[in-house]
Amino acid sequence: MSEENAAQPLLGIDSDGKMEMTVDPVIHHMVAKIKFDKSVVDQLNKEIDEVSILNSDSHQSKLVGQFRQDERSAQLQMDLTTSVGQQFKTVLNSAGTSYLNNGYKKKSYADCYTVWSNHCYGGDYNPLHEHSTPTYAGLSGFMWLKLPDEMLERQLNRGQHKVNFNTTEGQYDGWNHIIWGLGSKSDLYRLKMPAEEYVQPEIGTMWIFPKWLHHQVMPFYGSGERRSLGMNWNVIESQGEMEKMMTPTEYSSFVERIPDDWDRNEVYPIDMGGITIHVKLDDD
Repeated sequence: MSEENAAQPLLGIDSDGKMEMTVDPVIHHMVAKIKFDKSVVDQLNKEIDEVSILNSDSHQSKLVGQFRQDERSAQLQMDLTTSVGQQFKTVLNSAGTSYLNNGYKKKSYADCYTVWSNHCYGGDYNPLHEHSTPTYAGLSGFMWLKLPDEMLERQLNRGQHKVNFNTTEGQYDGWNHIIWGLGSKSDLYRLKMPAEEYVQPEIGTMWIFPKWLHHQVMPFYGSGERRSLGMNWNVIESQGEMEKMMTPTEYSSFVERIPDDWDRNEVYPIDMGGITIHVKLDDD
């Protein structure tokens, strides 16, 4: 190639605006992470110690946790009707609704209807699972309240290490494992995004995520308690969200089917291709 030809602008691109490029992320799901002050953690632990442990029935028959290694191993329902329970439910509803509004840009509402405490001791674990909710869409979450000394002593600086299981130090004992797809390490070289994450528990931190996100808790060993909360939210769609998701014809049909005497304070169920969507109707 001659110097004259090499100097010719490729395809005539010799000025601004002749070629533009954008890189758009395609996001699989959203996760909210909320950090609570120690005073909040202390109040929740006090409520569990003085109310849940003394009065709550076991919740284990409804959950998958394998908590049996200690006489204190348990999964206990948290009472959301006490003063602390009511306040916490208000906080959870606000957080879940904000997650939907800001993460998914949905005009929807989150209603937390169940919270339970997980009391894990050496050898206890939670196998891989997902959650279910009465509503078709739903949110789940967990929050760490206590960690045994063995885990605290091995805490790593977040973001400054790589997960490495090629040691026998037990560094990741008691960590949460989040999975949203199948793959292998070689997939990273094929430009496939990671489909799993190992999460180091941090006291006072809460995660909120879609209910279908698979997760598990790795076993750990030691004498202390690993205490966490689990929770589920129903997702209630607004009428405006239904209008956004439906075609004009579908939305008109939806509105026409609403009974004239329906109590607008009640959630309205609508069948959509074999699934039931729960809707908060606009006030007349």
